[in-house]
Amino acid sequence: MRKMIAALVAGGVAIGVLAGCGSARDTGSGSAEALLTQLGQDYEADFEPLASPKQALELSDLIVRGTVAEVHDGITTAYPDAARTQRGQGHYVTLQVSVTEVVSGPATAVTDGQVYVQVAKSPSTPTSAIAGANTKADAVLILEDITTWKPAAEATVTRPEKVPAAAPLFFAYPDGLWLQGSADAAMAGSATEREHLAPAWGAPATLNDLVGVLRSAR
Repeated sequence: MRKMIAALVAGGVAIGVLAGCGSARDTGSGSAEALLTQLGQDYEADFEPLASPKQALELSDLIVRGTVAEVHDGITTAYPDAARTQRGQGHYVTLQVSVTEVVSGPATAVTDGQVYVQVAKSPSTPTSAIAGANTKADAVLILEDITTWKPAAEATVTRPEKVPAAAPLFFAYPDGLWLQGSADAAMAGSATEREHLAPAWGAPATLNDLVGVLRSAR
């Protein structure tokens, strides 16, 4: 299992904060674009892309389809060094997703119909801005279980208050978070674009396409 985003909390290795450099997106009602704009605001990811649907199935712990029901604060990380602790704050938000289909992985990883997904963001973007942009779009998420993960031996990871104690925590792969609202003709991501998916994905345009490709790779 690879830890795609571990370096974010460990020291910002995998992200860049870009002042005033958010994506220009349509933020109309019924679209997922407003939420994606907030997630991408002042944020850039440097990551190894998923090479194919088959690789996504092999590497992930869970793949689900559902609806972004709520947005909460994300995990926080503390270190013995106070300055390092301060630098590590505000890098994550929690997407609470109401699951309609488990595409891959154990159904037991879903807690009362919900999964709780940690998504990287810029510390300059407050959770409230992302929550305010939520239009409860449809989502397909390729996930890694990080319930017991911490970025360093000396680190302490604190779970978000609104996540049930028994619920697993997940990271979304940077190219494994795709949203499509009722007003959107195509799916979109916050850390990458559809056009950047590897050729083995077959250029899915919608979430239905994406789920179909994943099912075919099983």
